Amino acid sequence: MTPGLSVPAPVDGSAGMPPAPQSSNAPDAARLALQAASEICRNHRIAALDDFLESCRAFAREEVLNVAVFGRFKAGKSSFLNHLIGRPLLPVGAVPVTAVVTEMEYGLRELAEVTFQDGHVETVSPESIGGFISETENPENCRRVSRVRLELPSMASYRGIRFVDTPGLESVLEHNTETSLDWLPNAGLAIVAVGVDPPLSRHDLDLIRRLGRYTPNISLLLTKIDLLEESDRPRVEDFVRSQLARCWDGPLPLFPYSTLPGFEILRERIDRELLLGARAEAGDRRAAILRHRIGSLLGECSGFLTLALKAAERDEAERKELRENITGGKQHLNDTRHALRLNARHAASTARAAFEEILRNDESPVRARLLAALEEQFRSPAGSLSAAAQRFEEWLAGAVGREMAVLSNRHREEFVEPIRSVGRQLSQALQDFRNRLSERALAALGVTLRTSEMELPFREPASPDVRIGKIFDRNWELLSFLLPMGLIRGVVQQHFRRRTADAVFTNLSRLATQWDNVVNGSIAALEKEAIRRLDRFAATIDTLVASAAPEAQRIRADLQRIEELRRSSCG
Repeated sequence: MTPGLSVPAPVDGSAGMPPAPQSSNAPDAARLALQAASEICRNHRIAALDDFLESCRAFAREEVLNVAVFGRFKAGKSSFLNHLIGRPLLPVGAVPVTAVVTEMEYGLRELAEVTFQDGHVETVSPESIGGFISETENPENCRRVSRVRLELPSMASYRGIRFVDTPGLESVLEHNTETSLDWLPNAGLAIVAVGVDPPLSRHDLDLIRRLGRYTPNISLLLTKIDLLEESDRPRVEDFVRSQLARCWDGPLPLFPYSTLPGFEILRERIDRELLLGARAEAGDRRAAILRHRIGSLLGECSGFLTLALKAAERDEAERKELRENITGGKQHLNDTRHALRLNARHAASTARAAFEEILRNDESPVRARLLAALEEQFRSPAGSLSAAAQRFEEWLAGAVGREMAVLSNRHREEFVEPIRSVGRQLSQALQDFRNRLSERALAALGVTLRTSEMELPFREPASPDVRIGKIFDRNWELLSFLLPMGLIRGVVQQHFRRRTADAVFTNLSRLATQWDNVVNGSIAALEKEAIRRLDRFAATIDTLVASAAPEAQRIRADLQRIEELRRSSCG
């Protein structure tokens, strides 16, 4: 990315603009490099790079340049994007407000689409999207929104790029941070928003490092610059640049910004030097990002092959000892697998008790509501006990079902949290394992392996079907023709009240069981995926260290091939 690129164009319209460039899929050289990397990984059984390969393929299939805005909550991301589009469509506030990813791009007509986690899509007015993406109106994403997409004619000057607003990082709401971090691999051009209060944190620097695996196009947006005295602004900018230099090779473009009147020159600068340049060169930018990703992929592939070559230069006895030293042997691998299983199964075994504790506080208010509704429903006596029983059973089944559905939705984030927690723990355990093997490879063979792990995929589970257990004891109906309703009305109503209380208790327990089954299924899937990745990485190292001398020539040839690919497709 080259600051200073000038693209004369109006900021808020399309007059005088040339047609938006057509982004192509992966250019030929990049596509060939991907194919070659896939072939090399397959031939040498470097299964540890399968996920990275698929990430590169997915990016190559995308045809729009994603300009994603990341940063801490209250960093001014949504305000910045509202200012760009000229309308306050994205919610802003003093507390964490953005709960889901929001995409905005040019369209011939105004369109706002809300995609939900169950796959269905609703079309809404652009002004109403706050109800779906605001943490206040959609707390903890209780409406189960997957993403919100906007098309606006007013964004004509940004054709060819898609702006993406992500939830704030570092808030107390972990699900917001996870949503943003999960989106990192999709970033084309990344803008990291940093407020001047404070100007930069360790988490900002960590975010920039992580983004560096996926895109070379990272810019820093220094928001709320109006809070500083004019004389202090250069000093703050110098401080930010010095901190960035500690974690990034080369300068990152830095754009001071304010949405207040009087700072229009800052808007013009970021348009001129970054956004309109990205728009005008969307195809080239995408190609550059793809080259960067492929360069990272080939670099990691080269590291694995270098490990194999070093091992191939040793005799068989040395290779066997190396395999034990680097992988730790079968017992170490079994111990790690066992630790992963224990971690997952402990969470699974404690989920039901946790869910029952969550729902325990709901029992009294639900029972009180239903008993009050019961009094309203059965003020007048029915003609017979049989008729009263049938009417009561139908009413109670519907009323309890509605209450359970409300509670299932209200507590969904708490029910799903064990899955997220296990995912984080297993991801960290896998990363620790990879780091240990890399350290041993360095000590034994002098080879440094990049061990950046893709996060374990978290798949949002579907809510369980809320099923209601048996409500009424039909033995009462045997008395229906012997006892007139008028004589036993009080006894029947007391029985109905007792049955209502029992139904609440029974179905809260049933709801806990239903969610326990859903969560245990998701945790089991995470456990299986974690062990698959563990075995895949260990098998990759084990296979490469076992490389014998006759394979050295083929390894050298593929290393040379990788270098040529890096020069031709990533240079």
